[in-house]
Amino acid sequence: MRTLRAWLLRFGGLFARQRRDHELVAEMESHLQMHIEDNLARGMTPAEARRQALIKLGGVEQTKESYRERRGIPFLETLLQDIRFAFRMLRKSPGFTAVAVLTLALGIGANTAVFSIVHTVLLDPLPFKDAGRLVDLTEYRPGALDSAGVSYPDYLIWKQQNAVFGDTAAYFLINASNDIVLGGPSSTERTRYSTVTNSFFTVLGVQPALGHGFSAADEVPGGAKVFLASDALWHGMFGGDPRAIGKTYVLDGENFTLVGVMPPGFDFPKGCGVWVPTSTLGTFGLQDRVSHPYHVLGRLRPGVSLTQAEAQIEGIQQRLAKIYPKTDADWHVRGQPLLDEIIGNARASLLVLLGAVGFILLIACANVVNLMMARASAREGEFAIRAALGAGRTRLLRQNLTEALLIVGISVVLAVVLAKWGLALAVLLTSIHLPRMESFHLSLSVLVFLVAVAALTTLLVGLVPAMEATRQDQQGSLCHGQRGGAIDRRSQRLRNGLVISEVALALLLLCGAGLMLRTFLQLNRVNPGFQTEHLLTMKIALPSGEYPRIEQTSVYLDRLLERLRALPGVQSVAAASTLPLSGESDWGTFLIAGRGAPDWTKASAASWRGVSVDYFRTLGVPLLRGREFTIADVKNQNAIIVNEAMAKKFWPQADPIGQQIRNHDQRNPLQVIGVVADTKGTRLDAEAKPEMYTLIRGFWYTFLVVRTNQDPAGIVSDARAQVAALDNGVPVYQVATMDQLLSSSVAPQRFNLFLLSIFAALALSLAAIGIYGVLSFGVSRRTHEISVRMALGAHPRDVLRLVVRQGMKLVFTGLMLGIVVSVALTRFMSALLFQVSAIDPLTFTGVAVLLLLVALAACYIPARRAMQVDPMVALRHE
Repeated sequence: MRTLRAWLLRFGGLFARQRRDHELVAEMESHLQMHIEDNLARGMTPAEARRQALIKLGGVEQTKESYRERRGIPFLETLLQDIRFAFRMLRKSPGFTAVAVLTLALGIGANTAVFSIVHTVLLDPLPFKDAGRLVDLTEYRPGALDSAGVSYPDYLIWKQQNAVFGDTAAYFLINASNDIVLGGPSSTERTRYSTVTNSFFTVLGVQPALGHGFSAADEVPGGAKVFLASDALWHGMFGGDPRAIGKTYVLDGENFTLVGVMPPGFDFPKGCGVWVPTSTLGTFGLQDRVSHPYHVLGRLRPGVSLTQAEAQIEGIQQRLAKIYPKTDADWHVRGQPLLDEIIGNARASLLVLLGAVGFILLIACANVVNLMMARASAREGEFAIRAALGAGRTRLLRQNLTEALLIVGISVVLAVVLAKWGLALAVLLTSIHLPRMESFHLSLSVLVFLVAVAALTTLLVGLVPAMEATRQDQQGSLCHGQRGGAIDRRSQRLRNGLVISEVALALLLLCGAGLMLRTFLQLNRVNPGFQTEHLLTMKIALPSGEYPRIEQTSVYLDRLLERLRALPGVQSVAAASTLPLSGESDWGTFLIAGRGAPDWTKASAASWRGVSVDYFRTLGVPLLRGREFTIADVKNQNAIIVNEAMAKKFWPQADPIGQQIRNHDQRNPLQVIGVVADTKGTRLDAEAKPEMYTLIRGFWYTFLVVRTNQDPAGIVSDARAQVAALDNGVPVYQVATMDQLLSSSVAPQRFNLFLLSIFAALALSLAAIGIYGVLSFGVSRRTHEISVRMALGAHPRDVLRLVVRQGMKLVFTGLMLGIVVSVALTRFMSALLFQVSAIDPLTFTGVAVLLLLVALAACYIPARRAMQVDPMVALRHE
């Protein structure tokens, strides 16, 4: 209790001393102002009145000595005194405080939100053991359409002969079409699956939370049919019942035993709900060298680099090419960190956005610095009196930095709220599916970044104004007063430089947003190759165990298409193995008949799609030459249609109609019967690839596309009912209109455009506020000059031109600097642009004109106020 009492007395004394210090300053100011007014009443000039008032108060030096006698206050006490005084001063200027806090909160909040995304996607390690040493390996052929995977026999040899990986594993995931139908205790669901080797979970360093993983025996053909389930599937379909482990369930019509459940949060490959061992592929799948369905995971040994590992596996692959020339010739190895495989091409856009918000923070800081410098100029008299009372420059610096720290501290609290809201809003409005987006959160690393940004911002917005304020001539400030004093040229140049930098950075961000807008408009002008209006799409999954033969799937599909055609409002119906812009694709190899002896090592490749007879009519794909499929082609199964890109590539000087090609799994050659227009496969900004169409047969996972004469969303329930009427165990999923698929295909560009537009608008607003603030401050400081000019006959329009010319000179300088910076930096956006140059003249001109107009408006408001100055009133007041 005595200790508590002592502390209370000590702090009570501290606050009493603080109060006495502030009372002393206030009393000094009051007496000084009273003596100045008396001297002015006697007819003295303002400078003489102040000088005589200081002499009457005992002189500056004597006042300093009296203050020094009261010094020796401990640091903690002075710090608390500074905080209390700073808080009181900010409370006395609510307008200034609100503008400064909101400006910094927007800048810091935007940086925090974007850094959170960047950290989660690019910097946060994968939730695997030593994730930085995990490498993803695939194979490719020069000139092929896409990277392929690895054949299982090649994987086994890589695993045995390499000396760079501690362990390797393979997982089966070609594209998004790996679906499987799972029959649970009370329902049937479609989920995504991956076939994996038994070492898959060991390499990742993750083990099942319940049950056990796969064993080496599970990889042997004919082994036990087992599977692992994700935590989400276990809770959703099996109710989180531990007794589900060891029970048998139906996977695609076959009985499989659930042996384990993966831990919560494990989601690799992305979206998988079921993992099955490689034995499910059967003997043929494990011996097939032609197909390349696997990705290979390797854990690098200590001291081994990715380059060394890739080189060694490439050497192994080249030896295999000599041993198996028919299947392995011309295949090469590509390796990359597993993180890069997961994030794809999201890195470029995120780094551009991170740079953009960094510029926003710089503009915000420049604005607040200008505000604080203007405020410091208005407080010259206060600082002069504090200096006269004995406060040194360090003391005044600390006081100003304390005010900046309070402003930034309040801004940080508001910034955290804005960051959380902005993060959720950006993802919601853009419908962008960034990799790892489910992990977005304000982590400890993000909070450390926030603290670092806050510290840097405090220095930026506090140090410069404080130094400018404390370097003033204190005697001169006391003599000239707070109003109407001479303009400090150095401070004015600094404020002008800040405005110029704001304009330059604003122009840079406007150029970035303008380029993304041009890209988005260009994408919307792209012809997808078909008519997207009034099209409904959906996907069905037939259990292979219940429909084991091709004929059964064909019969079911024919009956379903007939039922859908009979629905009211339906014009035509078709089926396809994949659809344009669905995110799924497939491709195959072929040889062109009549071009030498068959050599599959030199086979060509093209995108491939199985379709029904009415596919082209339903989608509205134009037929360029030849004919479409007919019912007769269904029986013969020897017809093929190619797109224009394939016709130009493989028959540039010949008529493709009547040409024959041979597929790997086709005994008889296929004859080209028609050429159709190119359609966009997965992205609107990608060039059309060679594509071939055959009649669909034997597909358990099929897209349905329905053209209607009304809103396609209105027939969804009827379409589902027709699927259930034929077989209620067939799931329907991925239901969407074609317009929705088209919108989803440009989601990354819309995401970039949305954020860059917000940042550019914010930068433009801050730049306009900065221009307005500098000119307003200049007008207030030059009131005496303007009054004299007008008293001598200057017209108000002359004053208007004077102020506007002063502001626009800064704007034009900033524009020139901004154009140079934009030309240098927008080239880093090239990977994000489509049919637009990174230095597009139209974009640069448009944003420059916009910035000029906004800046002109910002200049006009203070100029208009300067025109309305009454010279007699102003001169009398001065």
